[in-house]
Amino acid sequence: MKRRRSLFFILWMLFILYAVFTAPDGNEGYLTQLIQMDDPDPMLLMVFSFLGIYPLAFAAFLLGEDDDRVPVWPFVIGSFMLGAFALMPYFFLAGNGSDRKVRTPGWIIRVLRSKVLLLIMSLGTAALFLYGMTAGRPDEYGNAFRVSQFVHVMTIDFFVLTALSVYAIYWRERKYGRENQKHWTGCLPIIGMLAYLVRVRS
Repeated sequence: MKRRRSLFFILWMLFILYAVFTAPDGNEGYLTQLIQMDDPDPMLLMVFSFLGIYPLAFAAFLLGEDDDRVPVWPFVIGSFMLGAFALMPYFFLAGNGSDRKVRTPGWIIRVLRSKVLLLIMSLGTAALFLYGMTAGRPDEYGNAFRVSQFVHVMTIDFFVLTALSVYAIYWRERKYGRENQKHWTGCLPIIGMLAYLVRVRS
C-alpha cells in the first residue's frame, strides 16, 4: 500500500509540474471558442465534452464505494473542475477501505448507477466519439496541442483519467477479494467504466 501511495503521489506531482512548467504557454482562444461554441473543431469538442462526462462516471463509480476513512466526495466534486488533478490525491490518501457504512445516501447511488443514466452517458460518449473522429481535423487538433496550454493539459488529463479508470476498476475488484482482468475494460474511455458499472448492478 505504501508503494501505491508513493507512486500516485509522485505521478500527481509530476502531472502538476508538467502542466505548470512544460506545457505550452499560449492559449490561442480555444477555451473561449469551446465555451461559446464558436465553431470549435469537432475533435476538440469531443475531448472537452469527455472531460465533462468522465467526472460523472467517476462519481457513479466512487461514491458507491465511499467507506474509507478519507471521504471521496470532495475529490469527486473537485474533478468536475480539475479532472484528474483532483481525483489522483484520493488514491494516495485513501486506504484499502473499511467496515464503516458507505457515506453516500442510497438514493444518490441508485440515481448515479441507474441503467437510464448509464445508458445516456454511454450513448453520449459514443455519439461524441463518432462526431469527433469523422468530422474532426487531426492536423488542427495537433496544432492546438502544440501551441495551447489549455488543449495540451486537457488532452493529457483525458489520458490520465482513462488510466485512472483502469486502476479504479482494479482497486474495486481487489477490495472485494477478486482476482481477474476486468480492469482492462477501463482502457475504453468512459464506456469501459460504465459497462463495468452495469455488470456490477446487474
